Amino acid sequence: MMLSLVGDAVVAVLLIATIAYAAMLNARLGVLRGDRAKLDELIQSLTVAAARAEAGIAALKAAAADTGRGLEKKIEEGRGLRDDLTYMLERGGGVADRLAGTIRARRESATPDMLGERKREPKIDLAPRAPAAAEPKPAANIAAARAAAPSRAERELLKAMSGR
Repeated sequence: MMLSLVGDAVVAVLLIATIAYAAMLNARLGVLRGDRAKLDELIQSLTVAAARAEAGIAALKAAAADTGRGLEKKIEEGRGLRDDLTYMLERGGGVADRLAGTIRARRESATPDMLGERKREPKIDLAPRAPAAAEPKPAANIAAARAAAPSRAERELLKAMSGR
């Protein structure tokens, strides 16, 4: 009997220890269940954040594509303008060379008194006269004088080109 009483006491102590351990596990499982609810909330917020990030990335890709197309268009316009300006510079250089040649030729053929102020144009007599065969017409003299003498604009251009 005594052995049975000792065996019952040992079983009772082990049952008390098991009940205490089960109570402690139950408390820990309660904490874990509470943490699981928090974990579910965290997973839900992470899912929403990931969806927003994906939408943001898609919007950024669309904006980058639009900006890229706009930049490509501007680059093409710039290339066209560059080509136009290159053509104009080439044409302008040819015109400037011809103008410089003309000025140089006039400068070389000009007399010293022509380089000064422009001579006054001769007065034209409007009285009728008998035409002389050897005398050139006054209008032709004026045109020849204007063609031979550099104009004020030509003189200024010559000064600018010579750096004076």
